[in-house]
Amino acid sequence: MAFGQTSKEERVQKILEKNQQKELYRAELEDAMLGFRQGAEYSLRTFGTVGVMGAKKHGFHYLAGYRFTKHWYVGGIVGVDLTTPFTITREGYMDDALNYSIERKDKVYVPVIADVRFYFKPRRVSTYLFTNLGAEFSSSTAAIVLFGLGWDVHTVKDQCVNIGLGVGMGSWETAEGTHMATLDGGNVAYDKYDGFVFNFKLGYSF
Repeated sequence: MAFGQTSKEERVQKILEKNQQKELYRAELEDAMLGFRQGAEYSLRTFGTVGVMGAKKHGFHYLAGYRFTKHWYVGGIVGVDLTTPFTITREGYMDDALNYSIERKDKVYVPVIADVRFYFKPRRVSTYLFTNLGAEFSSSTAAIVLFGLGWDVHTVKDQCVNIGLGVGMGSWETAEGTHMATLDGGNVAYDKYDGFVFNFKLGYSF
């Protein structure tokens, strides 16, 4: 009787273990499939950029691209970027005419940027490396070069939240460039300054 009872318990235990293995496999497969996306992909994204000189940009971007394999994505970015106002000062000169404090107004840029990503193992939360190369256009042209790390947090198979952290080079008009700004009838002739920037992105892909 005890032997029969033990055999029955062993069979039940084996069945439970098999079912557990199936559930684990199903969960792993679902997790992988959520991260496995190929074909056209579109995103809406907001971002913030801080330059080492204190200048800041924020804006709203539309992204369109194509996921060629489970690893490679290539796309483009357009949108609207806005420079946050900041104050430019120059002081310490004996001649007061050379000293000034001027508030830098908002400036709107239109970006045209290439977006290339390399995804690691597809998962519900997929990690990728990205590079952004392009320019922003206004009364002057600002170069954009970014490298960084991003994450796609999938809500369903074909939709996800995007998070990105990047570092690179950016451009601003400033009076603190390699050539001092000149005053002409009360107006400042700004120089363009290139420097390191830190970038945070948040968006949604569909």
